[in-house]
Amino acid sequence: MIRKFLSIGKQLTLTSTRFDLIRDEGVPAPIEIKAPVEVFWEAQKLLVQAEILLAADGDTNTIKDIYTSVLQLLIPFCALEKDRAWLYEQVVK
Repeated sequence: MIRKFLSIGKQLTLTSTRFDLIRDEGVPAPIEIKAPVEVFWEAQKLLVQAEILLAADGDTNTIKDIYTSVLQLLIPFCALEKDRAWLYEQVVK
């Protein structure tokens, strides 16, 4: 299992170190994710697609769909139940 931190802001990012940034109200600090390396590879592949679309001023609905896919992929691997529940609420909305 690999440990990474999911930061949620205007963009989703996965990092190896925890950075505590100023957060919007209601958004948790970086979320600890423990998952097999294959899960992180898939998440990273999706995040690269989103970054390319953002850089090319792509369709915002497509970017949102990609971010939702990333969150759905990572939800089962949240280290804390409160983070898992919060992410699930974000995806279901």
